[in-house]
Amino acid sequence: MRRLHRGPILLAAAVAILSSSFPAAISRVRAAEYTLESDATYEVRPADRRIDVGVDLTFTNTTPNPSGGFSVFDELSVAIQDEAADVTARDDEGELDVSVAVKGGVNVATVDLREGLRYKDAATVDLSYELPDSDDSQLRVRPSVVVFPAWSFGTSGEVTVQIPTGYEIRVDGDSLTADGATLTSGPIDDPSAWLALVTAVNAEDYTNHDANVPLDGGTADLLVRAFADDPEWGEEVTRVVANGLPGIEAAIGLPYPHVGQLVLVESVPTSAAGFGEAEGTGTEIPVAYDQPSFTALHQVAHLWLTPALVDARWIREGLSSHVAATVGSDLGADPPFDPAEVATDHADAAFPLDAWPPTADPDAAAYGYAASWAAIDELDGLVGPEALREVLARVQASIGPYDGAEISPSPGAEGPPAVALTSRGFLDQLETVSDADIEPLFAERVLIDADVALLPARAEARDAFDALVTASDGWGAPDPVRLAMTEWRFDDAQAQMALAADWLERRDALLQSMEEAGLSAPDRLQLAYRAYGGGPEATDELEAETAVVRAYVGAADRVNAPRSLFERLGLIGSADPAVQLAMAQGRFTDGDLSGSVAAIAEAQRIVAGAETGGIVRIISLVLLVVALAIAALIVFRRRASYTAAP
Repeated sequence: MRRLHRGPILLAAAVAILSSSFPAAISRVRAAEYTLESDATYEVRPADRRIDVGVDLTFTNTTPNPSGGFSVFDELSVAIQDEAADVTARDDEGELDVSVAVKGGVNVATVDLREGLRYKDAATVDLSYELPDSDDSQLRVRPSVVVFPAWSFGTSGEVTVQIPTGYEIRVDGDSLTADGATLTSGPIDDPSAWLALVTAVNAEDYTNHDANVPLDGGTADLLVRAFADDPEWGEEVTRVVANGLPGIEAAIGLPYPHVGQLVLVESVPTSAAGFGEAEGTGTEIPVAYDQPSFTALHQVAHLWLTPALVDARWIREGLSSHVAATVGSDLGADPPFDPAEVATDHADAAFPLDAWPPTADPDAAAYGYAASWAAIDELDGLVGPEALREVLARVQASIGPYDGAEISPSPGAEGPPAVALTSRGFLDQLETVSDADIEPLFAERVLIDADVALLPARAEARDAFDALVTASDGWGAPDPVRLAMTEWRFDDAQAQMALAADWLERRDALLQSMEEAGLSAPDRLQLAYRAYGGGPEATDELEAETAVVRAYVGAADRVNAPRSLFERLGLIGSADPAVQLAMAQGRFTDGDLSGSVAAIAEAQRIVAGAETGGIVRIISLVLLVVALAIAALIVFRRRASYTAAP
């Protein structure tokens, strides 16, 4: 983590420390009074890797003479930066003796005045020193990047910063006005409270490092662009990222999602908290020069953990750090801090992680990054890494937390998920895929007060939800119930579940009737339940199928009942009603209720007309016999008449 320091040491460094002397026989009776006007100039020399600092000091003794003596200052002490080198001092007559020593934890330059300075007298001293390039992230003087803190001194002052042309300049903290490559502060009334962090970038020349890394989601075409004067950074980041990409893919459990070249660029920090910069966007991922290689892994993990997949900032940041720490442990990319310790250190700035403010102050941001990381670490210990991966895969595949644990996402689901992961969804998903008790962690550290207040109702609703799923006998929960549960509308969910439970009781009775009748439930019955629960649409479907089943049972009873002689005769050579019932059964199973009703009606019509048909057939047969008998009689008589003729 990185911030612009304004701690006690720096405040002390901004104030001149003055030594006074009095006649030995006279005791000091009041605190020394003085004015110290300063005019500090910082001349930046990147090619020489140093900054030349010149401070013009005008000191006036304003301490009145004590009774019987004089107030005299014979030396002047000024706090300077710890890295200051080649410290010199002079006045109008020439060089003055100067010594540097740490006093009370502050680096102090003590200048011996040429002669004691009495009350109302003034002296001018020019103090000079160098600030060389260092490993300190806030003191870097190189052709590519210059970063240093500009201080003011004394009781009033001004600051001037001179930087070579061609640099892009940024000032954090107190303001400096730019006039070309020169920055000026204007009058500073309270130098002890004034501090500016100057950053100048001239990163025209880079050293490129590349690697091709085969992954499950495709080959990562890695390019690392390092400042030309910082090749070690590029080599280390390339090594860590190239070797860490497979581990990141495995730890997150989703295929490599990036299309095109993966570019990491050495940059200057853009934030005073967290990992020094915003999440990488576009085609390049910035990684600040002052960050360890761990941060490169953290930033690359964001390629997977995008806002489209994970809405909650604390989950994105916590998971990215957790994954980076997991992968980096085998690569020598050690975490920059212990998240639990840092979160505890910043407990005064704590807030519910789900309410992480986008513009948090440095202490709050430090807590947010550390506490998020620590929370994910703890969740990993409670539910296991596989559960974390399964949750991400379910979200990527648009599988909701109440869709059922038995639903597994297809490998490599493409496209953005329907709903990004929120804190509520994270809790719900984790409790779906794991039996771990994680609600206390969410209540204590993650959820806002309004959501914590919903947890008792959530617990009751989840119990009712489980009971409903059990009662559904494999049909799961209907969409209105799952939506209400997902959106934490637990009163609505309970009302929907009551309707669905009543509907399921009626469904069970219907299924029993179907089984007894030899019918199979059409898919549309389950689809109606899943879409509408116990709503009017599902009830209409239930009643419609109930009516068809009753009609089928009635028709089957009539078709299968013992038949009279007339009915048997009536069915000879006609359509078989059993065939129509079989057709009705098939259509019902296929969900064609109207077609099933038509077949049932046809079967009933055939049976109903069988007796009449039988009677008609008997009458027809009798008439036929009579007709044949009459015809035979006529023929017989004609033959007899021929025989009797002479």
